[in-house]
Amino acid sequence: MQEDFIPFESIGLCFSGGGYRATFFSLGVVSYLEKIQYKNAALVKKVEAISTVSGGTLFGVAYSKAAIKNDYEFKKFFSDFYKAFEAENDKLLQTAIAKLSNDEVWKKNPHKKRSLINAFALTYADMDIYKGDFKTFEKLPTKSHLKYMCFNATEFSYGLAFRFQNTGMFANKPLNNSQLNKISNEIPLADIVASSSCFPLGFEPLVFPDDYIKDQQSVDYKALKSLEIFSDGVGIMDGGIADNQGIGSMINISERRREVHKVKGDDGIEKEEKIKRELDLIIVSDVASYKMDPWQPEPKAIYEGTTVKSGLSKILSYFSVKPLYWILLVVGILMMVLNSLEIIKGQSWPALYIVGGIITGIGILLTIFGIVAGIIKGIAINWVSSMFKKNVPAPLVDDVLSFRKLRLDLVQRMLTERISTTVIMVNDIFLKQIRRLNYKFLYFSKGCEFRSVTSTVYQLNGAKTVYGKGPFNKGITTQPSKLLESTALIASETPTTLWWDKNDIAKDRMDTLIACGQFTTCYTLMDYIIKLKKSKQVKLSDEQTKEIDDLYTALDKDWKQFNKNPMFHVDVLKA
Repeated sequence: MQEDFIPFESIGLCFSGGGYRATFFSLGVVSYLEKIQYKNAALVKKVEAISTVSGGTLFGVAYSKAAIKNDYEFKKFFSDFYKAFEAENDKLLQTAIAKLSNDEVWKKNPHKKRSLINAFALTYADMDIYKGDFKTFEKLPTKSHLKYMCFNATEFSYGLAFRFQNTGMFANKPLNNSQLNKISNEIPLADIVASSSCFPLGFEPLVFPDDYIKDQQSVDYKALKSLEIFSDGVGIMDGGIADNQGIGSMINISERRREVHKVKGDDGIEKEEKIKRELDLIIVSDVASYKMDPWQPEPKAIYEGTTVKSGLSKILSYFSVKPLYWILLVVGILMMVLNSLEIIKGQSWPALYIVGGIITGIGILLTIFGIVAGIIKGIAINWVSSMFKKNVPAPLVDDVLSFRKLRLDLVQRMLTERISTTVIMVNDIFLKQIRRLNYKFLYFSKGCEFRSVTSTVYQLNGAKTVYGKGPFNKGITTQPSKLLESTALIASETPTTLWWDKNDIAKDRMDTLIACGQFTTCYTLMDYIIKLKKSKQVKLSDEQTKEIDDLYTALDKDWKQFNKNPMFHVDVLKA
């Protein structure tokens, strides 16, 4: 066991989905790993792998791009990233909507389908932190501590994770091929961010490779499109659909690490060498909520009212020429004719011409409307009838047509309950079930018991739930202060959005999320060290014990400071 595990030697970070809540909690996690020292260096230098989803990808792509540069400085990255999203500068939603309605934008980007998610992708592309393409990660500098990056999405051809990753298989097994690998480096980072974060119902899928590759006259693009699976395009959406924590991808990375690892020989030449060691620690930073709002049924009472058939008949009756239209037309013309015959006091009256003309005009307009509406109604009825015959199986026709006899309020209730339960199932129940399965896979995998920890946004908020109050390791002498719990509560209640509303700004959500990521990571590492030292599966050498004891001492010092002022390190980074 000792040969297979070295405490904190190689770390993988998983950043979950969850909108800006995930983005800035992730920033807090990394900013604390950058602060805390281990073996006389920042602990973040031990982070080799990163796996991100949705809101976590907004942070992960920008961080990975910056961290592999030779002139990388964390404080500068923090400042650039912070400024890009702080409330006064954050125009992501407004800019995307403006692009969506601007014809010139789509003329300049004819390869992209005009959609909201592509408008977001083009908005990301204008931000310096997301400029560039996936080739950025092809050849990493030898001094870079990051070696494995995986940004997760979900594809809608096989329902599997679609992995934008610099090692291992790009996309997934059914989709991967040599033609796909040839164009993978051309994919803009902005499109990867959009792919990972376009959540269901809020966005439509991006289409791969159509929306991603600008030069669609290239040989490689045409070769990929000639393949049957890519001929019509593959839908790509939110990574959270398949794995909202990026756990599966991180386990794959850890297992690959056993197979091949690049090392530098005495001659300075880099070569591949089998090392048979997985990652020593996987930290899952998760902002997904453990709770959900219960579904509320519609009222049971159904009152007497209009049926679907009579309601539709009443609406369609307006789309025809009414007798009133002819009467108005005749009255108007008759009024003008009689006035021209001077039958009233032997003279014509200008006012009657005006009134008659107005009535005639109204009659003509209504008649024309009725004729046109009637034609449109006929075309629409024929189209609906044709679609009905094509798409409804013959054995079900009578059952479907029987719905015409139902009252409108009953149909409304039936539709509302189906839509509401479907939304909850897609956005809540399904994601929570996948979350449980992935955590079970992580924590019950052989050898992962002492290699995995979870850091959650709600872990220290002090709130009591049906699951009870979150357990706190009693081995840590300093209990969470009310101020720290209050800060964590504000952070954990941030809605899952890609914008800051007035309430978020008033509660300073951005800073509280960063701080929550920092002090939660501090606590998580202390909790992990206590459990690691008690574990019977791990035997630590005297030197390793001293190293993690020194780390614990530094963590404990910061933990006490966080309890006095949860924002203290955020203030340092913003200074």
